[in-house]
Amino acid sequence: MGTLFEIGIAVERIVGVGGTKVVRPISIRQKHRNIKHRRIYMEFVGHPLTGVMLHNVAKTALTDCTEIRAAVPYAQHGVYDILLLDDCKRSKKKLTFYGRDDTTTPISTKVLKWFLDYKSPNLSCRLVPHWLHAKVIWWVDSGVYIGSANLTNRAWFENFEAGLYLSHTEIEQAGLTPELETFFNGLDERSQDLTDEDLKFHLELEKRREKLLAQLRELETDAQNNHPTLKNTQSAITVDGRKTAERRSATFRTEWNHTLQNIRNIARRAALPENRPNWMAADIPEGVQADQFLHAYYYKSVKPHLEKDAYAREFEKHRRNPEAALTYALAWWKQAAYDYEHEKERVDVVCRRLRELMAKDRILTLTRAEWVEALSGVYAFREHVIKMGNSDLGLGTAPGSEVKYARMAERLYSERSLSGRFSAIQVVNHVIWGPGDVADRIWQADSADRAFKVRHLGKSFYGELVGWARPDEYPPRNSRSSKALRCLGYDVKIYG
Repeated sequence: MGTLFEIGIAVERIVGVGGTKVVRPISIRQKHRNIKHRRIYMEFVGHPLTGVMLHNVAKTALTDCTEIRAAVPYAQHGVYDILLLDDCKRSKKKLTFYGRDDTTTPISTKVLKWFLDYKSPNLSCRLVPHWLHAKVIWWVDSGVYIGSANLTNRAWFENFEAGLYLSHTEIEQAGLTPELETFFNGLDERSQDLTDEDLKFHLELEKRREKLLAQLRELETDAQNNHPTLKNTQSAITVDGRKTAERRSATFRTEWNHTLQNIRNIARRAALPENRPNWMAADIPEGVQADQFLHAYYYKSVKPHLEKDAYAREFEKHRRNPEAALTYALAWWKQAAYDYEHEKERVDVVCRRLRELMAKDRILTLTRAEWVEALSGVYAFREHVIKMGNSDLGLGTAPGSEVKYARMAERLYSERSLSGRFSAIQVVNHVIWGPGDVADRIWQADSADRAFKVRHLGKSFYGELVGWARPDEYPPRNSRSSKALRCLGYDVKIYG
């Protein structure tokens, strides 16, 4: 293991060029090429899941240090204390703090006021122009942290930050003390002491900015609350207080939208002239093309009828390089060295008809015959019905698959949700055309929510039907397409 700086973190040095001083990064590896390598046991700091956070390191380091020199561009007042600063004051240790100064007020006015209020020679704040970006805290004679964390509650307690901590012994062994001194001395030359005028400037700027920020916060909050994934995210170390059902719903939404985007990405590639087979018309929606590509690849290349759960074997083969599997499959699709009559009929007839029947201005007026026609064209529905016993459908021996599809669809035409509140057609309309995230609507219709749950209709059915109705936005997704994705190495979930 190399030293902290040897693995890529550079120290800023003041270098004279053409009579003008500029800041350039110089690697310690360059500086110490001839230093005999010593094994350094550095501590990785800032990852919530490891439990080693910066605030833990800071408390230990403060006890043994003689003074603190800190260069951190952003600082905010915490809930109770100002991180690092109040600890230094209580310990009566000398602190020299270098903060960034620009028109965004990176050092909050509360922190600036804190320094001016105490007026202690042991608590010094120096403002560095807008080029300061380093985050270095040196507890002299104790240790140094160099990483990504600013002096904010989020950085010290919540964020996934990354940094390394070297003890004083490790610093000395690596010969880094002179470099740290050079770094901070360089900041001294390029900074100025905080003054009353600085605070006044930023207070006035803050008042003007607050009016604009209020509008911005409202916009960002509204945007996050309507974002399909951000609205439900939490800190990595926050205890999830949501109910189990809410967590399951959020997990489903994340997986569904992630897989949907994978299919969209495949659709865009499958529709390119270099990948689209000659029998596929260019004006067919990309989502439909992707569905038929996945269908053909799964059934005619993987051939699952020859091996149960063939997709599991294919996934293990391709999961480390799905791009190679996809490239091969697209080339196979383009060559069309297979019987594509089923896919062609599906594209030319069934898909167009399903889109027509499921249109927003049509779906709620479907006749019984049209409803039967629509459901009989949905693969997920057919797959479910074919597994049902003939007696369950009130049919005799060997009625034929089409008769079974029609009988089940006719039943569902009069079916209502478990609560009796909505008809099956109304629930389907809600899933396809309702407000909000489509994944939430699918979950709602297939969950224990009695208001929308219709027997025999599940996630695979709704995901596919939404795709036929709105292929330009949502490519069809059912258990078949999910299995095909796994065959290509995509780690997706298969829903029934």
